[in-house]
Amino acid sequence: MCSSPLVGRERERRLLRAAATPGTVTLLAGAAGTGKTRLVRELHDPPGTAVLAGHCPPGAEPFPFAPLIEALRRVPVPGGLSPLCGALRALLPEHADRLPPAPEPAADPASGSHRLYRALTELLDALEPTVLVLEDVHWADPDTRDLLAYLTPRLPAHLGLVLTYRPEDLPRSFPVAALAARTPPGTGHRELTLGPLTPHDLLALAEHALPGGAPTLEDARRLHAWTGGLPLAAVETLYGLAASGDGSDPRPRIPDRPPVPPSLRDWLLDRLHALDGDARRLVRAACVLGGPATEPLIAHVAELTPARADRALSRACRSGLLTPTAPATLAPATPLLAQVCHASLPHGKRRRLHRVALAALALSAEPPHARLARHAREAGLLEEWTDHAERAADHALEQGEDSTAVVLLRDALTRPDLPTRRRRDLALKLGRAALTGISAEHAIARLREVLATPGLPAAERGELRMELGLLLLNQAAQNRSARGELVRAAAELAERPDLAARAMCALAVPRSTPDSVDTHRRWMDQALAAAHSSHDTTVAHTVAVNHATLLAQVGDPAAWKVELPAPGTPHDPPTPDTLARRREFARGSLNLADAAVMLGHYGRADGHLDDAAAWSGADDAPYIHESVRALRLTLDWARGRWQGLAEEVDRHRESPRLAHLHSVTAELGLLRAALALAQGDPGLARTLLVRIRPGPGGAAEALEAPAGPARGGGQEAPPDYTVPVRAFAAGLLARMATAQGEPARAWEHVEDLVSLIAAKGIWVWAADLLPGMEALVECGRGAVARDLCTRLRAGLRDTDAPAAATCLLRLEAALAGHRGHHDRALLLYAEAEDAYRAMPRPYDAAQVREACARVHFARPRGEGAEPGVAALRAALKEYAGLGATWDAARVRRLMRSHGVTPAAAPARPHHDRRLSPREGEIADLAARGRTNREIAALLHLSPRTVETHVANALSKLGLRSRRDLTPPPD
Repeated sequence: MCSSPLVGRERERRLLRAAATPGTVTLLAGAAGTGKTRLVRELHDPPGTAVLAGHCPPGAEPFPFAPLIEALRRVPVPGGLSPLCGALRALLPEHADRLPPAPEPAADPASGSHRLYRALTELLDALEPTVLVLEDVHWADPDTRDLLAYLTPRLPAHLGLVLTYRPEDLPRSFPVAALAARTPPGTGHRELTLGPLTPHDLLALAEHALPGGAPTLEDARRLHAWTGGLPLAAVETLYGLAASGDGSDPRPRIPDRPPVPPSLRDWLLDRLHALDGDARRLVRAACVLGGPATEPLIAHVAELTPARADRALSRACRSGLLTPTAPATLAPATPLLAQVCHASLPHGKRRRLHRVALAALALSAEPPHARLARHAREAGLLEEWTDHAERAADHALEQGEDSTAVVLLRDALTRPDLPTRRRRDLALKLGRAALTGISAEHAIARLREVLATPGLPAAERGELRMELGLLLLNQAAQNRSARGELVRAAAELAERPDLAARAMCALAVPRSTPDSVDTHRRWMDQALAAAHSSHDTTVAHTVAVNHATLLAQVGDPAAWKVELPAPGTPHDPPTPDTLARRREFARGSLNLADAAVMLGHYGRADGHLDDAAAWSGADDAPYIHESVRALRLTLDWARGRWQGLAEEVDRHRESPRLAHLHSVTAELGLLRAALALAQGDPGLARTLLVRIRPGPGGAAEALEAPAGPARGGGQEAPPDYTVPVRAFAAGLLARMATAQGEPARAWEHVEDLVSLIAAKGIWVWAADLLPGMEALVECGRGAVARDLCTRLRAGLRDTDAPAAATCLLRLEAALAGHRGHHDRALLLYAEAEDAYRAMPRPYDAAQVREACARVHFARPRGEGAEPGVAALRAALKEYAGLGATWDAARVRRLMRSHGVTPAAAPARPHHDRRLSPREGEIADLAARGRTNREIAALLHLSPRTVETHVANALSKLGLRSRRDLTPPPD
């Protein structure tokens, strides 16, 4: 078994160390694996007191006085013992030279035992102040038990006694707790009981066992559910996970059902085999049933009579292997135990028990089809397995439990001999259920397999293709592949207007495909007509949601007037129709919130996010739930609420739940990149951004790639992110290129997206491309910039898009300033700043202030110096308040270039007074491991200047190397 730090036992350790002193009796109880031995190891020898420890070994024929002999075999035996102690020579032959001669044999066994008890008590009394720890006294041999009964009423004043035991294994003939009542007057006693660890305790264990793995509280909760918080099981599981890692993933995770190390498996089986036959049969039956079950059902599966079952149940429960889950039901103590016990059953016995369970549960008034499906599968009854799995999935879908349906259907589709039509029906249901989930890879693969079946009728093929296209579109972020599937599905579903409408309205929502806005509107017109002819209310709701989404994505004010399906009230019964309306209302609210964030309507976004969150949950609609959370973080970024935002984004971005939800992880990655850039870590920002925008022109090349799954290794093509997501990334990259003095490259970062937006005619998507478009002015391509202004102005006509409209103002201002029209530039910038503050977007407003300063400084004869400095001071104050150190450093550099000494960056208390503010700032960064080149890029200085400051700081501090610098406290 593995060693681990002591966690979750600080109170018990404090109490034990306080109680385990000479003249006291301490009883430490706890079920098997709760860490009693680990806790008593914390009994370091107090000053002037020795700690002796012995263990009671398990076994049918235990050794007499085994724990005493172990504890005393290495202790120095003092001199001056009475002849009585010679009776110990046979027990402690290693101390024979220090013990008196053996006395004459006792007249009878009772006298001999009494002599030994007296001798051991005298020896313990003769030792220096001592704490005697006897572990696992539930296994104590009869002689040791009798000795304890003799010793405790006569406990020497300078002897402390600590006994550990498992209550579930304690013989009824040996009530350990009663020993404390027999101690002499003045003797203290304490009883401690160890319970399971909490998820927070397990998190501390995981952080120790999985170094560098960054386990989360969610991981710890899964481990707690798996092990029940049992320390031994948790430690063994964690070290098993650490040992099984191949190093390819630097962040080990704890799955719902971790692999069971052999040592832990055998320990659990030893506990099971320690039970008598009937109790063992009951535990095995409960593990086969796999969940809470009534006592008669467990007895029936165990094939025991009621009388035998009653007696055995009490023993099984006392062992801790079965535990009550309700007044009338029992279950295995942990899922870990259930799996180990189930896997240990011989194949034939396991099948027989599952058949018995299947037959018994099938007689229920409301058969639990999910459990019946599992029993049928394990019993090898394939048709019954499929029937029950499908019925359970249908029930879950009716109740809005789509994630449960996905698990059931995925399992059912693993059947190798599943008939073709049955496979098609199950794959269709899986596709529908997976639409609200967060991982669709399995469903996509199954739908593609079924689509490859020859001879499918057109309508059936179209329905399968439509579900595939919707999954590719929403969950997999494969927009071009999805478009191909949906276009073909719409044609194949010509005779099914209800289904065709769903495909058409999906095609109507603008994505990254080159279709123009007019094409999207035509698809929507066809979808509305198909929905009308279908007379299907559910289809009409779906089309209405996508109609609102289309209008919102193109900035049409009519979007906010489209009536979404009414969700009803929380008290309405959850009928299939009610659940469908709620789901569509939540989806529509999410889509409108997403568009509102992109357009710059943040107050409106708040309301729609509240609606989406109110009518969806983490379990029944995880896709909506996670998307809502990401959009709320995006709003925090836009509004300048940056305190702790990077940590919050990282926590969600690294969640295993989002591993396959590319659209959400992309948004979170962009937020982290934007924060990293503003807060002075351009290296991290670039690393995150190139995952979405590998390089200038990459997206343009991707537009020409064929749609469909990747060939070769069978891997899915990289995610095809939406234009707003790619535009955010391109704009950040363009800002970085401009800061490095490469305006031409800044334009390259956005050029392909500008072309795509122009082709689609959706100019409201252009707001985040501003840094690249402004770079056209700096690289002498003013004519192109003016043409962009004209087209952007025309494209925004009759739209309601504050962010894009403000982008236009800034681009026009940049052009006016470049042409020397300073007053007009300042007027336009003032309008832009007012617009940003109304949204609000304080970071962008500060950038406008900075741009105003540059216009002031460009005035002839230094006329704008004073207002320019004032604008820079205002921008610097706002950047500093936000924590935008990258931008603040740029403003300070600009101020110095105009002969103005900026206010120093906020001083850090630990700075040596001998350093200037700039030297202290650079010394901090060098101490954190930044290179001179990285510091130069961060602070907008030359590497040589940084090198000089580092050398000066080292000289003033009397240090020989930058490795001697101490990093500032976080």
